Amino acid sequence: MKKVNMPKRRFFFRHTALIFLAIHNITPRRNKDGEIISYQIRVFRGRNADGTRLKDYMMTWRPTPGMTKRQITKELERQATLFEEACKQGQVSIEKPTFEKYAAYVVELKERNGLKVKTAVRYKDMLKLINAEIGPIKLQDLRPDHLNRLYAKLAEPGQNKKTGGGLSAKTIVEHHRVISTILAQAVKEQLIPFNTAERATPPKLQKHEMDAFEVEEVQAILEALETEPLKWQVCVQLLIATGARRGEIMGLRWENIDWTENKLYLCENRVYTPESGAISTTLKTGENRYVSVSPSVMALLKRWRAEQAATFLKLGITPSGYVLTAENGGPMHPDSPTDWLYKFSKRHDLPPIHPHKFRHTQASLLIAQGVDILTVSKRLGHAKVSTTLDIYSHVLAKSDEKASNTLDNLLYRKQA
Repeated sequence: MKKVNMPKRRFFFRHTALIFLAIHNITPRRNKDGEIISYQIRVFRGRNADGTRLKDYMMTWRPTPGMTKRQITKELERQATLFEEACKQGQVSIEKPTFEKYAAYVVELKERNGLKVKTAVRYKDMLKLINAEIGPIKLQDLRPDHLNRLYAKLAEPGQNKKTGGGLSAKTIVEHHRVISTILAQAVKEQLIPFNTAERATPPKLQKHEMDAFEVEEVQAILEALETEPLKWQVCVQLLIATGARRGEIMGLRWENIDWTENKLYLCENRVYTPESGAISTTLKTGENRYVSVSPSVMALLKRWRAEQAATFLKLGITPSGYVLTAENGGPMHPDSPTDWLYKFSKRHDLPPIHPHKFRHTQASLLIAQGVDILTVSKRLGHAKVSTTLDIYSHVLAKSDEKASNTLDNLLYRKQA
């Protein structure tokens, strides 16, 4: 290939006790039609004590489509200068890690910086399928078509071990986001010039309405609940009354209940992972919150506190402080509500019940009743109001229609 003669900059700096000259040069890389598709930037590393040349630092830069020759020349020199400076500062590795090796490093890095245990486990699970397809590929050699083939592979029958079918579009997009996170770190560390995932084509997600109970269904659940043990009445009532996540209710302690203001302070999330077992973490968004509940729910909590205390005293159990506990007095397993609700629905001939469905139900009912979206968002513990708007846009559309009819009745019907 013909080399492009770009201006060369020289730096003297130390590397393994040797003084050497850093010079960059640039070589265009062409496709089979002779068109330049990228540029290879090389930085001279110097020589060993015996005079043999060390392997150059190298990076590849690809112009953005639509750039003019002048823009390419200017940006290419800028990229080369930045790369050379990074080499000078010891920020560039001579190694060319595979995707699998680098992904493991990034997950470990994020774990050290506070990545939630459950998220780390989820990353590692997804990386098993990802690495089976692209793990051995060098980061610098990873192309969008590699990722597109991976996404097609994940949709094939047999990839979902539970159903025997392919992974859903939503799950494939989650895998895509993990890859993008890994590659974003590689861009940050200047191992690759751009995030390849941004140029890949994951499946498009179809927006669907969140599954929520109708008012009549909630009433049927509450009626059936009256014959169940008080502990489970409290568990389900809290899920219905707060709209909180299952783990947030499992993490509720007696000390976090404000009996005067009728408020619950949600500040602990109980989760289960195969690697760590049942553990406590911070809330999903990292922000604790107060949630108001009705006097009837508070009365139910008082009854349960008295019954729980009496049971522990009788059995000689030391209280753990949690509202919902296992038989030994310790915190209830995070998966217990899901298992119990499945059996409960079977006993009472009710539709399948998942704890998270109560969360969607509360949000849908509050919005439908005209509660402002900011209040609903704060109550649910969403980090951004935009999250609430996006998830419950279908409910907001119905509320908008209702608002239009209300305005019509207010302003025009009287005239008729």
